[in-house]
Parts: sequence; C-alpha cells; structure tokens
Amino acid sequence: MIKGKNLVNGKAIDTLNTITFKTFNAKEKTVLPPSYENATIEIVKQACELADQVFDEYSNTSAATRASFLAQIKIELDENKKLILNQYQLESGYPDGRAEGEFSRTLEQIQSFVDLLNEGSYVNAILDVEIGKPDLRKILYPIGPVVVFGASNFPLAFSTAGGDTISALAAGCPVILKGHPYHAGTSELVARSIIDALDKCDLSPGIFAHLHGEKIEIGSHLVEYPKIKGVGFTGSFKAGKALYDIAQKRKEPIPVFAEMGSINPVLILPERLASDSEIPIQLSNSIQLGAGQFCTNPGLILVCGAEIDSFVDRILQNFEEANNMVHPNISQNYQKQIQEIESHGVRMYRKSQEDNSPTVGVISVESVLDKPELLEEVFGPFSMVVYSPSTSLISELIRILPGQLTATVLGSKKEIKKNITLIGNLQKKVGRILFEGVPTGVAVCASMNHGGPFPASTDTRFTSVGTSSIERWLRPICFQDCPAEFLPEALKDDNPLQIFRTLNNKITKAEV
Repeated sequence: MIKGKNLVNGKAIDTLNTITFKTFNAKEKTVLPPSYENATIEIVKQACELADQVFDEYSNTSAATRASFLAQIKIELDENKKLILNQYQLESGYPDGRAEGEFSRTLEQIQSFVDLLNEGSYVNAILDVEIGKPDLRKILYPIGPVVVFGASNFPLAFSTAGGDTISALAAGCPVILKGHPYHAGTSELVARSIIDALDKCDLSPGIFAHLHGEKIEIGSHLVEYPKIKGVGFTGSFKAGKALYDIAQKRKEPIPVFAEMGSINPVLILPERLASDSEIPIQLSNSIQLGAGQFCTNPGLILVCGAEIDSFVDRILQNFEEANNMVHPNISQNYQKQIQEIESHGVRMYRKSQEDNSPTVGVISVESVLDKPELLEEVFGPFSMVVYSPSTSLISELIRILPGQLTATVLGSKKEIKKNITLIGNLQKKVGRILFEGVPTGVAVCASMNHGGPFPASTDTRFTSVGTSSIERWLRPICFQDCPAEFLPEALKDDNPLQIFRTLNNKITKAEV
C-alpha cells in the first residue's frame, strides 16, 4: 500500500524526480523499502494552490460537518491499525506498549476535537447589541491554508494525524502535511486514511495534501509560499527557528507555532527529598522513557543540600539497558552531546557503555552559573543533576534559565511557602508548572498547556496539545450592523446552534 509518492488532490503524484530517500529499520539499523520521492517545487505549488482554492468552501462548512470528517478519520485509522502499527514499529523501534499507547492517544485526541466541534462554543461568539449603540458581533474564523510538519519522535500523535493537523482541520483550515523522513511510510499510510475519510464524507480532496521530503528545502518552499497562512512544527530549535525566520521575512509574515524542546527543570527541596524515597525511581523512569525522546524529558534536576552521590546512585540503580532511538542520526547526536557536556567537567554516570545508554551528569550549581551553555537540551535519556548548598544559588540559576515547556517543584507545603518567590520566578519561565510527579505525562484536555516562553516555543500564548490548540488556527472577525441574513449561524439572534455566547457581557445560550 505504501508507494513512496506525494499525495495531492487525493492522488499519488509522479514527480519524475530521481532524488529519493529511504527510511531505516530502527532496531536492525537497515534500510527499509520502498524509496520515497522528494516533492518538487511544482508539487508544492500545486498543493498550496489547491488548498487556497478550497479554503472558502471548507472554512464555511458547519462544525457538525467537520466533526463527522474527523470522526471518519478516526474510523479509517482504526481499520488500518495493524498495517500502520507494523510500519510504525519498523521505523521507530518502539515496543508494543508504546505503539498501542500512541495510537490510542492519537484516536483520543481526534475524538476530543469531534466533541469540541459538536459542542460548538469554541468559536467564542461575542455579541454587544444594546439599543442605541452599534450592533457588534465577533467570532473566531479560520486563518487559511496551513503547513504542518511531522515530528521525529512521535510518528502518530504529533505527526500526520496528530494534534496540529487535527486542530487545524477542526478549525476549518486546509492542511499540507510535510511528512517526517524518519517515518515516511507510517506518515503515508496515515495520510491515505485522511484522504479516504475526505472521500467518504464527500469533501474536496484538496483539503489535505501529504508531501515527502528528506531535505529542509521542501519545508522552506512550503513556508515561503504566499497562499500559506500559518505553520505548525514540533522539533529541534535549529529547524523551528529557521522556519520561523523564513515566515517573518515573507512579504506577508505569517505565524509559526513551533514547539522546540526544553530541559524541563525539576527542583527538589530538602524536606521532600528526605521523606520521599520514590523520587529517584520516578525520575529514573521518566529519564529513560521512550529512550528519552520526549520534549518533556526531565533534563535538569536541581537538588538542595543532599547527599548527592547516594541520590544519583538510586537513579542509576533503576536504569534499564539502552533502548533504540528512532533514527541513527538522533543516536549519533546524543552521543556527541554527551561527549561535549563531559568535556566541560560534568561527571557522567552511565548504565553501560552502549550507545543510547541512560546517563546522569553531575555538576555544582556554581559551575553551571559559570557555564550557562550547559543548560541546552540533550535529546535522549540524559539528565543533569545540579547540586547546591542553598536555594539562593538555585534562584540565580533560575534567573538565567531560558524559556521552558515545564518545571516541577517537589517540596513540602512548608518548603513551598518558604520559597514562594523562587517558585514565582520559575513560573515566569514555563508553560506548565507541576507540584507532583514528573513532567513526561501530557494530558490531552482543554486545560493542558504545552508551550512556553521562547525558545521552548515561538508563541508562548498558545498550546500545541489539548483542544485549546485550535485557537492557533483561528482569528477574530467583527460584524458591525450586519443584516441578519448574512450573519454566521453562531451570531444569529435566535442562536440556532444552541452554543454558549457572550451576550451583552453575560455568558448564556439565550436568544437576543
């Protein structure tokens, strides 16, 4: 079923491009068939123009129509589950449990947007209709065709039918998906499920396109194309920032919603550390989960006044053998980063000398303050333990800490109260702050925030996880003194959708 072709307007396109690439078997380190054709500039243009042509039609479909479309995507994925997961495991090396878990999460987040659309209040309808004043009615409206980049570490949940794609389709935006070359086969299989769903829902095939590309040039051409109105990205800082810069240099700059990783500091206060023997085990499990290929991996552990050697020993005791990473390039970069950090005087403790072995680095807070470059993310099963005699030096480190996706504070209520200023400063640096557990679990719900101050993401106001992520693909539009027959359904006097609206400063389902 995998053909290695680009999919535009519901069809496989022959590029006549002799430049192809292949994926890897992550366990065997061998090349997998078939070859995948890199998209050309002509195919980029075709996909973008089609997306622009169908935008008016798709953006004006009802929420119920889009909900049915998303529900059909879920059905198609489930029917093709065996085929998809077989390719997923070949290309990622992830075990059965991870494969099943990520597949389930993908279906669950699709369902969350089905529910959001069926409820309908996400459009945030606001009406000010007082007698003697202008009749003003505001609603959120889709921004236009968007480009989504598949993530390397989540071949399903953050890729072709992942949160960026599904939230954009839910909003009413056509999507051009740039598949990640590390799992091109998985991406193509999922893309075909989306295309089949479009066909069964009698929607235009131009609403979704899937392009292959091994090099950054295809992504650059997509972001540069003038008909594109937004970008969703999950990946490295280097790639995300490059796409952001391209988007800002366009004649018409566009938003790039890039989630670019984080070291996710975990602050452990002395009383909690002394009383909770489970902390090292929780951290150890979190560090090595998925071979550390999580953007919420706890990469920095801040410990005050502890017997640091025994603390590290307890983390190491729970480490397992090295696991596969999704691609040799990621593994090689992990080894390179570990060696670089070690050259700065960080003491390294490994489970084994194998590649991808879970590793803990240990260094004093004073050394980190002298070498802030040590606060850069290491993508893999690594965490750096920074020990300090007091929280005052930890406060200094927090002041120089760049923006993060998460931070965790583990302490007794007494300790938290005593360090409330320090915690407040930490709060300024993050998109999510935890007071129990570890940061690797990211729930898909309305209250979740997966984003943070730069460089964790390019726009700290938005999340890439949870139903609130739809807000990235919507913009406000106000109708002033508009004749009733031309108003969107959500703004009509009789509230035919029966959604919650803000009517003269009151949230209600009432009619005008």
